[in-house]
Amino acid sequence: MSSLSESPRRPGPPPSVTNFGLNSIALVSVIGTFLYLRSHNFTVQNSELLLFASVAVPIVAFDLLILRVYRRASTGIDWGKKFDFNFGRILEKIIGLTFTLGVIALAYWVFPEYHGSFYDPLYELLQRFAIPLVVVAVVYMGIVDGQMRDPRDAYWQLGRFVTGRWRDAKASDIANHFRGWLVKAYFLPLMLVWMTNDVSQLVHYNLTNATWSNLRFYDFFYSFLFLLDLLFSTVGYVLSLRAIDTHIRTAEPTMFGWIVALFCYQPFYSLMERQYVHYGDTSFGAWLSAWPTLRLIWAAAILVLVAIYMLATVAFGVRFSNLTHRGILTNGPYRFTKHPAYLSKNVSWWLVSVPFIIPHGQVWSEALRHCFALGCVNMMYFLRARTEEAHLSRDPVYVEYALWMNDHGVLSFLGRWFPLLKYKAPSRVNT
Repeated sequence: MSSLSESPRRPGPPPSVTNFGLNSIALVSVIGTFLYLRSHNFTVQNSELLLFASVAVPIVAFDLLILRVYRRASTGIDWGKKFDFNFGRILEKIIGLTFTLGVIALAYWVFPEYHGSFYDPLYELLQRFAIPLVVVAVVYMGIVDGQMRDPRDAYWQLGRFVTGRWRDAKASDIANHFRGWLVKAYFLPLMLVWMTNDVSQLVHYNLTNATWSNLRFYDFFYSFLFLLDLLFSTVGYVLSLRAIDTHIRTAEPTMFGWIVALFCYQPFYSLMERQYVHYGDTSFGAWLSAWPTLRLIWAAAILVLVAIYMLATVAFGVRFSNLTHRGILTNGPYRFTKHPAYLSKNVSWWLVSVPFIIPHGQVWSEALRHCFALGCVNMMYFLRARTEEAHLSRDPVYVEYALWMNDHGVLSFLGRWFPLLKYKAPSRVNT
């Protein structure tokens, strides 16, 4: 145990778990694939798979060949040791995985949210690839088990628990296991559905009459930037694999952390937005219609902010997922601020919805109410940032990074002006 706040500082931030430059090559790959799809007639599902591959293949290849992530101690795997084939142990892990997926399937069946047509893209993909996924999962689990330094992981513990050998299960490991799978079970369907809708709309988006003056170019690029974000996000939820060091180390352990995160996503956000934090009755396009040059500058500023948000997701490579720790990012947009995605997205909402404008035929108090509502949404993201920092601060690498950002981040002056915003390291952290 040591006090990291008193540890000597390095001249720069600690190394990042990914390489932003290599991930950016995948971004170029995605854009090229998208342009190819616009000139060819693929089904939406096959278009998704090609876009998915254009993200996953280059990043995984770079991670393996250049970064050599499979050698990292954080994988828990030693590829140099003799392969240890233990059929009984592998079977117990398969039982643990089957039980986990069974609980998720039961939840999808019980909760009305997962009925109807909204989640059809998820169910269609599962029907198409169910058998190959089962085969690959069993083979992968057997290979990794034989090379792990300590193969008694949460899958093994859960398998032992299900088969009546309860003493071999650690409550903390099982709880973290289910929290991690809950993250995937909740967020992956949402990301996949949103991505399907965006691919369907944008691959065949008609740009014939699109101009900056009628904002159709703006509408296209605004949606396209979010599609890029969704692609990297979806790949991140799918490729959670120990062998390439993208597995979930820990999932958010506090209920408050889950509450503030789920507030920002469907179906919870729709309920809260409609009843409590509605702020979007006006658009900047209508407000600035009489000043086309200013409207163009305003639109460009929004796109720059959304691009920063998208690049913050690209920085994860294939490691993105909410409410989890899958390695610490310190480069790309995270070289300048700890929360580039939250910051850029929240500022963009003020520019898009202009809540400070008095709606036509209404009084000034309506604008004040809209500002207060958006301020509440901003506060939820501030709380998300704080709960994430508390979670990640269990890792000494994050503590070192956050302390470095106190002095070198582009917003470090805010910490000097408002001490509440300055990162404070835990008094003692495992090293």
